[in-house]
Amino acid sequence: MKIAIVACSVVVVAAACLAWSPTSATILGGGLNDQVQPKMSGTTDGGFCMSWFDNATGGYDVRANRFSASGAPMWGANGVLVADRSFSSTVDYSSWVVAGNKFAVTYNDDRLGGDRISCSLLSATGEIEWTVTMPNPTAAFVANPKVCQDSFDNAIYLAWYEGTAAKVQKLDPTTGASQWATAVAIADGTAQTTPADLWPAADATGGVMLSCVRQVGFSGAKTIKAWRISPTGVVGWTAGSTAPSVVFSSSSLQFGNYPNCQSIYGIGYVFCWYTSGPLQSYVQFMNMNGVAQFGANGAAVTSTTTLNRVSPTFAADGAGDRLYVVWPEQVPNTSTYSVAAQSFALHGTGVRLWGESGANLLPPTTLYSADFTAVRGGGGATFAWQSSTAYGQTSLYARRLNDDGTDAWQSGTVLVDGVSSKSKMVSYRQSAATVVVWSDGATGVADIKGQRIGNNGVIGANPISPGDLNQDGIVNGMDLALVLAGWGTNNAQADYNHDGLVDGSDLAGVLADWS
Repeated sequence: MKIAIVACSVVVVAAACLAWSPTSATILGGGLNDQVQPKMSGTTDGGFCMSWFDNATGGYDVRANRFSASGAPMWGANGVLVADRSFSSTVDYSSWVVAGNKFAVTYNDDRLGGDRISCSLLSATGEIEWTVTMPNPTAAFVANPKVCQDSFDNAIYLAWYEGTAAKVQKLDPTTGASQWATAVAIADGTAQTTPADLWPAADATGGVMLSCVRQVGFSGAKTIKAWRISPTGVVGWTAGSTAPSVVFSSSSLQFGNYPNCQSIYGIGYVFCWYTSGPLQSYVQFMNMNGVAQFGANGAAVTSTTTLNRVSPTFAADGAGDRLYVVWPEQVPNTSTYSVAAQSFALHGTGVRLWGESGANLLPPTTLYSADFTAVRGGGGATFAWQSSTAYGQTSLYARRLNDDGTDAWQSGTVLVDGVSSKSKMVSYRQSAATVVVWSDGATGVADIKGQRIGNNGVIGANPISPGDLNQDGIVNGMDLALVLAGWGTNNAQADYNHDGLVDGSDLAGVLADWS
C-alpha cells in the first residue's frame, strides 16, 4: 500500500511536513508501471534533490523532485517532468545539485529525433530554467552522460560517450550556452574511451577530472584512466602534457562496468572498482597532481582472493582522512554470501586499517546480496545493504562502525525496511544521519522509496535543525564556534552545507537556524 504524502507549500514544507516514519519507508516517487534508477544529491538545507526514470505513461521519462531534510516533497507530491521521452529501456544518466539549490540533470534524449545528450537545469522551486542538447551531426552512438558543477566559476560541465571517444563541454550556468567552440574530445590512441565519472577538480584552479574506461576491441582488457581538463578546455595534469593518469592497468573490469569516483577538495581523488579475473575489489587514491598513492594498480580491500568480492561502494571523508569501502563476498560457485567493509587513510599508501580481511558486517549465510552503500557521518561510517533470500524477497539492513572498526550501535545491525523487491540503492549524508533511497517493487510496478538512518541507529526519526552542528538540540553559540574554529577547512562537522569548505555559506546557515 502506498504511503500518502501530504502536499505542503514550498514555504512551510521543511517545518510542517515530516515524512520519515519509524515503521515504514516513505514513497518518494510513485505512479503506474516502473519508477527506477534514482539519483540524489544533498542541498544546503539538509535535504536533497532526486531524479529518476518514470514509465507511468510509456517511455522512460525523466522526473525530479526536491525534498526537505524530513523527506517531504517540495516540488509537488510526485515532482516535475523534466523530459517526456519514448525510450523503452534505460541507460545510465547523471544529476547534480548546483549553486542556489538548483538541480542539473543530463540524460539521453530522443525528442528531437535520433539519440542525443541533453541537460536540463531546474530552479530551486522546480521550474526548468533551460534545456540544452549537444550536437550529434554524424548520428553517432551516445551514452553515459555525466554532469557536475565547478565552484571555481560555477560553470556546469557535461561529459558523454560519442562514437569511440568521450566528449566534454562547459556550459554557462545561467543560460546553458556552450562555452567552448567545440567539445573537448578525450581519446587514448586506438582505444574505446568511455566516461565513467566526472567531478570538479580538487585543486583551486578550476575545471574537472574525468575518469574513463579504456579498452581496445570488444574482448580487450578494460582499465581506468583519468584526465584533467582546465576551465579553458586544456587537457593535461601538467603543463605541456595531455597524458592521462593511470588508475589501474592490471587485469580488467567486467564488461559494462563504469565505476564511480570522487574528488575531495584540497586533497585529491578516490577511485573504487572490481576486476573480472580474479573477482576482487580495489581502491586508489590520487593526489591533486594526478599521481597514484596506493601503488600502480591500487590497494586490494583484502589480502586474499579465496572469496569473490564484487560491486564495491565507497565513501570518502576528507576531514577525517578516511576512505570506507563495503562489498558482498561469495564463496565461489555457491549461494553462500556475506558482507564486509574496509577502511583506509587517504594520506597513506593503501594500508588496510580494519584487518587483512576487513570488518565483517554480515556473517556467511545462504542468500543473495546486492546494492551496497557506505556513508560517512561524523566519527565512523554507516553501511547499508540489501539481502535477498529469494527472488523478490529482499530486506534492507544497516550497521555503523566506529573508526576503529568496532560497532557504534549496541544492537549492531538494524532492519531498515522489510521484505520486497529492491534495486539501485543510493544515499546521501545528513549531519547526523544517512538517507538511503531505492527502487522498490517487482518489475513493472516499482516505486522509489527512502528511509532515514540516524547515526545513533534510530530508523525513521525526523532530523533536528541542520544548524545544530553539535547535535545538542539547540542552535546557539556552540555551533557558531564550530564554524569559526573550522573556517577555511573541510571539517565535516562544521561544514553546514557539506560542500567541502567551511565558509560564509555555513555561517549563514547556522545563523538562519538560530534557536
